[in-house]
Amino acid sequence: MEDFKDSALDPDEFIRAWHEYGLRFSVFVPDQQPKPDTWEPDVQKFDEKGLTNPHYLKHWKFFASTKDFLRERYAEHKILQGPTLFFDCLVPEFQDPMRYGRVEAESGPDFYEVKDTSKWYERAIRMGIFDWQIGFSCRSVLCQRTWCDMHRGNPHRINHVDIYGLMTVFEKIPAVTGKSQVAKWFEVKLGDLKSTGKRVSSRWRRKVAKDGFYALIKNYENMRTHQVKEMISRLHSLITGSPVVEWHRRLFDGDHAFIADKAASHLHKIKGPAAKAYVWLLIRQEELAQDTRGPKLNVSDAELGQAIGVTKTTAQNYRQILMKLKLIETSRKTVAKIKQITITKVKY
Repeated sequence: MEDFKDSALDPDEFIRAWHEYGLRFSVFVPDQQPKPDTWEPDVQKFDEKGLTNPHYLKHWKFFASTKDFLRERYAEHKILQGPTLFFDCLVPEFQDPMRYGRVEAESGPDFYEVKDTSKWYERAIRMGIFDWQIGFSCRSVLCQRTWCDMHRGNPHRINHVDIYGLMTVFEKIPAVTGKSQVAKWFEVKLGDLKSTGKRVSSRWRRKVAKDGFYALIKNYENMRTHQVKEMISRLHSLITGSPVVEWHRRLFDGDHAFIADKAASHLHKIKGPAAKAYVWLLIRQEELAQDTRGPKLNVSDAELGQAIGVTKTTAQNYRQILMKLKLIETSRKTVAKIKQITITKVKY
């Protein structure tokens, strides 16, 4: 589509004629076609540094180009191949399936098995123009990934996400990485991502009930090999099923821990029972941070083992796994001529 500034044709009349054409020749369904409410939005093309404003690429006139970008980037998944603007959500193509859902019971959070099926994602995403911006919304009523930024049941749902946010939802990549991919395809240099329809700030966390975590790890004290995946899935659901709250460094709650979604992603990277050690260390680090003048994190293998119900040798193995994945930092010290390694920092 071209700008209508220098055209005598009324843009609304043009759209009406276009829809009639589509209906008459069965080219597309008119109700599925986008129409801007604002034809000439007040959006700057360049920022103060002379770089292209990322918001500018959300202008309705880039609709066809954005569709081409998505069709090429996700060519193997065959989305947006025809005139329809509804397409499959690609989350299952890039992320692990959901195995457990969470429900709040009187005794604390409980978990139930779910079957992550293709029906959750079929034709779930709608591409459209909302006011003057190109955006994407989720229509699925079956999906149970309630932590997703696009989920209808998420109280902090972003509706509608932009192209940068869509890539983040699908691929779990940082919004700035998505921005670089968009810039490369459009052959422009983009400025900073400021409020681009995706939470770029990391100051949002999950308010996770500590009792729920402690009850969960107690259930898996004598864990067998075949229960590891189940335990990790339940831990993941405990975190991602918890409410999202705005977070700052001095936010504390005796009954809850504030854990970032990134920690839930790390659970599948750990791929073993060391995952429960990782979450416990995150909680303990936060508890100690309440007192700025008090002791900092300094956990020995023996202390870790006692906290999560495993032997010192097992705790040592967990520590080595987390060190290899660079999820913790350690220090060495000598106590009574005995060298000891302690965990001093847990990372996201």
